[in-house]
Amino acid sequence: MDKLKEELAQLRKQNDSLKRITEGIKDKYVFDSLTIRQIPYYENTNKLNSVYKEEFVFVGYNSNGKTSVIIGDSIYFDNGMKVFNGDTLISKKGSFQHQMRLINDQNYYGGILKTENEFGKSYETQFRSAVGTIND
Repeated sequence: MDKLKEELAQLRKQNDSLKRITEGIKDKYVFDSLTIRQIPYYENTNKLNSVYKEEFVFVGYNSNGKTSVIIGDSIYFDNGMKVFNGDTLISKKGSFQHQMRLINDQNYYGGILKTENEFGKSYETQFRSAVGTIND
């Protein structure tokens, strides 16, 4: 009987320790840091009517399918962030390829960067960017 009581006490300690760990995860990102890189394609010319290419890379990426980049004309807020005329980019191992035709001197776009995890914190932010053209 004493051996069973000792084993039960040990199991309760382990359970309390596991509860403390899992409660702590809820307030953290599953990875220690999240960096979002916006990388222009090296062959971009930025000439009028040229196609501008770039990629967005999440460093600290989760492969659970809950990370997304949505690009659009503008962002508005109505019960959360939404993108006007939005397009969800396709993920390729954490990299989201984006391209657009440069039709103005300044070409503006924006969107939402979002990543979620079942056990940790979620991250969502809006962004705005512009690409200028050069004249020959």
